[in-house]
Amino acid sequence: MVRSLPSSRIIAASAFAATLLLGVSAAEAGGCRGSACYNLVNAPPVYGTINETYEVRPAQTQHRVVPAEYDTVTDTVMIAPERRIAHPRAAVYETVTEQVLVAPATRRWEVTRDAWGNTVGCWVDVPAQYGYQSRRVVVSPATVEYEMVPAVYTQRQRKVMVRPTEVVREEIPAVYETRQRQVLVSPGSQYWSRAGY
Repeated sequence: MVRSLPSSRIIAASAFAATLLLGVSAAEAGGCRGSACYNLVNAPPVYGTINETYEVRPAQTQHRVVPAEYDTVTDTVMIAPERRIAHPRAAVYETVTEQVLVAPATRRWEVTRDAWGNTVGCWVDVPAQYGYQSRRVVVSPATVEYEMVPAVYTQRQRKVMVRPTEVVREEIPAVYETRQRQVLVSPGSQYWSRAGY
């Protein structure tokens, strides 16, 4: 860093330099002897190195889209429900023949004439009369038998979303670098130094 000198010091230094120059002129004119002589000395400027940190890239915010994730799951689905099928069974018949009473046994009074022509009356037993009758009988009645058919299932796959699409915010910090820079510590100067002769 270069420091500015106060104006009063500049004026004093200028006056001092003018006095010395006048003395030199007088010395050169009349010859420089002893302690009255001065030499003009040039002091080079002094430089130093400082480290400066500067921002190469500012902080940024980025948004990144993370796509949705899917998976395949297997489901058991019913394609046909349980059902009951009826199987009718017809009745079984047979023909049965039975002896039946057509007329019951009776007793009737009969009047006849005997061999001499006399009228004779007597009771006559008339036996019962039977006949045969056929009829249809049920051996086994009509029935309905049921058959149970189990439900039918199958496996089906479907795609499901495990995680939805999301936007992720990412903060990228700023990037800094440090570089060195040469600066002037003190400027070069000239001054008079008393001569050693």
